[in-house]
Amino acid sequence: MKQLLIVGLAALVMAACTPGVSPPIESQIASSEYTHGRVVWHSLASPNPQASATFYEQVFGWTTKPFGDGSRMVWIFENEGVPVGLMANYQTKSGSGEWIGSISVPDVAAAVEEAKTKGSVILEKPQASENLGTIAFIQDRQGANISLIKFAKGDPKPGLAPLNSFLGLELWSNDPEASKEFYTDLIGYQTAEMEGVGIEYTMFQMNGKNYASVMKNPAENIRSHWVPYIRVKDITETVNKAKAAGGKVLIAPSPEIRGGTAALLMDPSGAPVAIQVYNP
Repeated sequence: MKQLLIVGLAALVMAACTPGVSPPIESQIASSEYTHGRVVWHSLASPNPQASATFYEQVFGWTTKPFGDGSRMVWIFENEGVPVGLMANYQTKSGSGEWIGSISVPDVAAAVEEAKTKGSVILEKPQASENLGTIAFIQDRQGANISLIKFAKGDPKPGLAPLNSFLGLELWSNDPEASKEFYTDLIGYQTAEMEGVGIEYTMFQMNGKNYASVMKNPAENIRSHWVPYIRVKDITETVNKAKAAGGKVLIAPSPEIRGGTAALLMDPSGAPVAIQVYNP
């Protein structure tokens, strides 16, 4: 696979992605049940929220709704009226943005304490937010940023992601074996190796369902990191929209990579995001 990510991602302090105000997120997306282990939310730390908003609006048709004011301002991304992510203004040392996925856990505080015993850095302690739930941000011992969440009223209903919504989360790890050990212990995942993809590729599963994945980091001199995928209808059309909206194509569609159905983009804030056509 081609070399990935031309920019370094500095460690982020994720306080900026913990809502300082209480936009009505959870009440719009919650079901009555929890699916612990599943990635149920996404937060974007962006050094340039206006540029980020314009990009995601033009490429994926999202709408951006502001909440709060001043340093407490956050923005909610919606896809066809349904919240899909939260954005906050944050200046990283490298000047780059980053998407952080949130894994559903039954007890955020307990999971954070467990993560600490396993060598994690706690970027943001558990915080309760009205209309969202309890969320914390950690950096795992391989350097990848992730958040742990418990929605107040239940997780979003599982199912195939609608077009232009988040499809999955993939961990590019500098030490996949250590990452597998960390997340199986912390979250309770089982692992299953995927055959026929040309590389070592492991699925994180619970109850026989795929919830995330991990592979060897193909980018040199870049810390481990999670890469979010957004489901799209047409890969070429989306790549062209991304370029027109000021994004960069880090990996163009290629027959060698998922049959030409996927690409890796970088939004104007420097946040990597993958796109994929997926029609099972």
